[in-house]
Amino acid sequence: MADAAPEQPRLSGQVPLYRNPQPLNRETHKSYGLKAPKKPYEFLREAHFVPAIVGEFGIAAGSFPVIFVGEKRVPVVVMGLRQGENLFVTEDGQFDPNFMLPAFIRRYPFVSASNGADKPATFCVDIDADSVTDKNPEIPFFDENGEPTQVINQAIEFVSAFEQDARTTELFVQRLMDLDLFERKEISVADKADPTKQQKIAEYFGIDEKKLLALPSETVMELRDAGHLGAIYAHLVSLARWDRIIQLGLGMTNDDPIAPPKTKAKAKK
Repeated sequence: MADAAPEQPRLSGQVPLYRNPQPLNRETHKSYGLKAPKKPYEFLREAHFVPAIVGEFGIAAGSFPVIFVGEKRVPVVVMGLRQGENLFVTEDGQFDPNFMLPAFIRRYPFVSASNGADKPATFCVDIDADSVTDKNPEIPFFDENGEPTQVINQAIEFVSAFEQDARTTELFVQRLMDLDLFERKEISVADKADPTKQQKIAEYFGIDEKKLLALPSETVMELRDAGHLGAIYAHLVSLARWDRIIQLGLGMTNDDPIAPPKTKAKAKK
């Protein structure tokens, strides 16, 4: 936790979902704490992708597609078809309890900021979060002696564990990249107005099953021993969840005469 002077500048860079993360400081934030917002997951309403850690792929696969995006092949769970749309946040700002809640969301409004290699990270809080207040908080960040309360100590442990899992996830992705297992994919469905035409829904990176099956036995065993093989197959299984996202996103029902989603690999450019 940071104990810098009140004039400490705000953090540079951006973290998805966070509006104003600041290093938690016993002087600057002595009157701050948590309250129960009327719409606890409103901050998530416009997030159609949420970063995922490799250890939760297996659970996430039952709820959402787990895909990889961007140059760094960041793993994310898909919660909407369009930017600014989350299909699992209800009108009253709740998260649908029938689906898994990723750790990236559960740590909010807390987060850590890296200070470089071999240096401890700085524990931060999103001061602009709806659940954070400096007006008679229900759960204060600090006690009357200026010491962190139990909620802060627990949050520090959770955020620290998340960062360790995030590093493990980066190593997992790097191993897949080293083995050249990724391929560009796109998913489409038959157009509702004209079922003979295909409507592209999404484009992303996924694991090439043919390349996976072609790996030498010793490499497969290495992936298994490292705990990577289960995550790989969880990702592949999760792609069946595209049907749920498409149905919700397009307002379809089980009676709609629309062909099921099709996934196909794209040629490298």
